[in-house]
Parts: sequence; structure tokens; C-alpha cells
Amino acid sequence: MKLTELQRVSYPETVAGAIAILSDEKCRAVAVGGGITFAFTPPNNVEEMVCLRRLPLNYIKKQGGAIHIGSTTPIADLVSSGVIKSYADGIIWETARRIGSTLNRNLITVGGNLVQPFIWSDLSTAALALGARIIIQDKSKIRELSAEEFFSRVPAKFLKPGSLVTEIIFPPFAKNARAAYEKFTLTEFDYAILKVAIVLARTGKVCREITIVVGGATVLPQRIREAEEILRGKTGSQILVNEASELASEELKLVRDIRSSEKYKRDLCRVQVRGILEKILLDQKVPEWKLF
Repeated sequence: MKLTELQRVSYPETVAGAIAILSDEKCRAVAVGGGITFAFTPPNNVEEMVCLRRLPLNYIKKQGGAIHIGSTTPIADLVSSGVIKSYADGIIWETARRIGSTLNRNLITVGGNLVQPFIWSDLSTAALALGARIIIQDKSKIRELSAEEFFSRVPAKFLKPGSLVTEIIFPPFAKNARAAYEKFTLTEFDYAILKVAIVLARTGKVCREITIVVGGATVLPQRIREAEEILRGKTGSQILVNEASELASEELKLVRDIRSSEKYKRDLCRVQVRGILEKILLDQKVPEWKLF
């Protein structure tokens, strides 16, 4: 990594202070949280690195059933949090605990994982499935975007210079809702060939609402809407689950991956979606091997 023009590193202690530096065109500054993204893709012509670690954005709070997470919170803090483990059938906890190695989880921040998604980024999949809201602050205002709008394009490309993601809010999880996340990797610390998050609300075996999201097929997570429609408002059955998982496999958009063929990923998508739906909609005891 070459930073031939780097002149200084600043450590602002307020969000306003960080935004002031980042929005000043003369500073040619870049924000750095955990530094993982910066190491992979260092921007050119950087004169100042703005470290976000001292900002008051490292927190996990439960407010009225919703979960508020500050953007500089390390992934490791999600794994060790009882609040996160008990929320939404543990879907955020399950997602966080399988992100990279212990070293990675100590470095990667929640905001960094959302703002700079790579094909291996995991939190975006769960955030989209749960209908999270993303809080963005700049010099003039604070905005709130749904995860669906936030991940409609690569966030780092539409955020204005000086804009900071400050918080992610996960909504209250209904008592009649179920959620699950499955990730398939070749090794313990490898990034996923494919991951699936499903959140649904049900009355008995009737699927009232459902969100199916697949990550790892492209840089951004994908809603699988045709598969959702097959199940929405219907009484769950093995036939419907099989049909929905088949549709998910067909609907999935893919980019080239040297580790697996397109057919392999589509087969994997079908099996993962079917296994999760059997577990959280049909209440079947699905052995782990069947998910893969």
C-alpha cells in the first residue's frame, strides 16, 4: 500500500469535527474505521486519514424493542452482546460471529461493513432481511434511509464527501416472527460462496409476511421477490417451500466467481432457502448437512 501524499492522521472526537475535515476539499481526507477496506483499496491522492475510533459511535442500545448500533462498533462487540444474541432469533449474532477470524472481528466496524460492501461482506444481508434503517449525517442534515434504498447501489459511491453513517437501527422483532441465517464457506475463515437470510411473520403455518435475501452472489445483497410472493399469505407446505426455493435459485443474479460455477451457486441457493424455510416455517428439524 503506497500513500506517497499522506501528510497527517487526525483523531476527531466529535461527529461534527470529523465531518468538517472530510467535507473540506482542501484536506483531501478519507475516513478510516477498522482500516480493512482501506488496506484492500487505498484511495489515491490522500493527504489526511481521519480515524473514527474516538467518535462516540461505539454502542449497542435497546430502545423500545429496536436495536441501535453505532457505526464504529466492532463486529466483536456484536458477538459478545447479550442484547444482540437475544434479538430476532439471534440472526445478527449468527451473522457477526461468522465474519472472518477473531482478528478480523476486532478490526471490522459495523459502519465499514455496510458502507464498503465487498462480495464477502455479511452484515448487509441480515440488515436488508430485517428491514434495518441507516442513519447518515453530513454538514447540513441527518438522513434516514431504509436498508433497501441504502443497498440499491454501492453506498460508498452515492454518499457525498463528508457524509458519515452514524447508526444502524434494527426494528422491533414481532413475537410471531422467525428469522434464520445460513452461510456456506469452504473453510472456517473463508468468505461465503453464498449466504441466505430469511425473516418471516406467521400465524400458525400461514406465512403472513416474508423477506428472503441472498448475499455473496453479487457485491450487494438481493431480495428474492418472486420466491417471497409464492409464500406470502399462504399456508406453508413442503410443495410451496420446494417451489419457492426453486424460484429463488432461478431468480438469483450472479457475478463470476472463480471458486464455483454458476450452477453450483444456484443449487446451493435452492438448498439453503429450502432448508431455512423447512426450519422456520414448517418447524422441521433440519440437520446441518441438509442445508448444504
